Amino acid sequence: MARVIGMKENANVYRAVTRKTFADGTTATVYEGPYDQIGTARARITFWRNHFTRYGKGGSADGHVEECQPEWKPVPEPRRRSKAR
Repeated sequence: MARVIGMKENANVYRAVTRKTFADGTTATVYEGPYDQIGTARARITFWRNHFTRYGKGGSADGHVEECQPEWKPVPEPRRRSKAR
């Protein structure tokens, strides 16, 4: 799903990296983002911690925030198809 996060040029973006440990001992690492504010990424980790505390049946979640300053560059236009004769 496309969305607008209102980035400035040379702005940092953030993502939440959450490690989920399920009641049976299996784990999964989930990446959410990008977000334009660090607080939004932190809130996602808090959401998953709270979710597992309430509904995890012995599972847990923890995580950290990563930041990045993307390098934007133009993508070449696709080649035009020649008309069939």
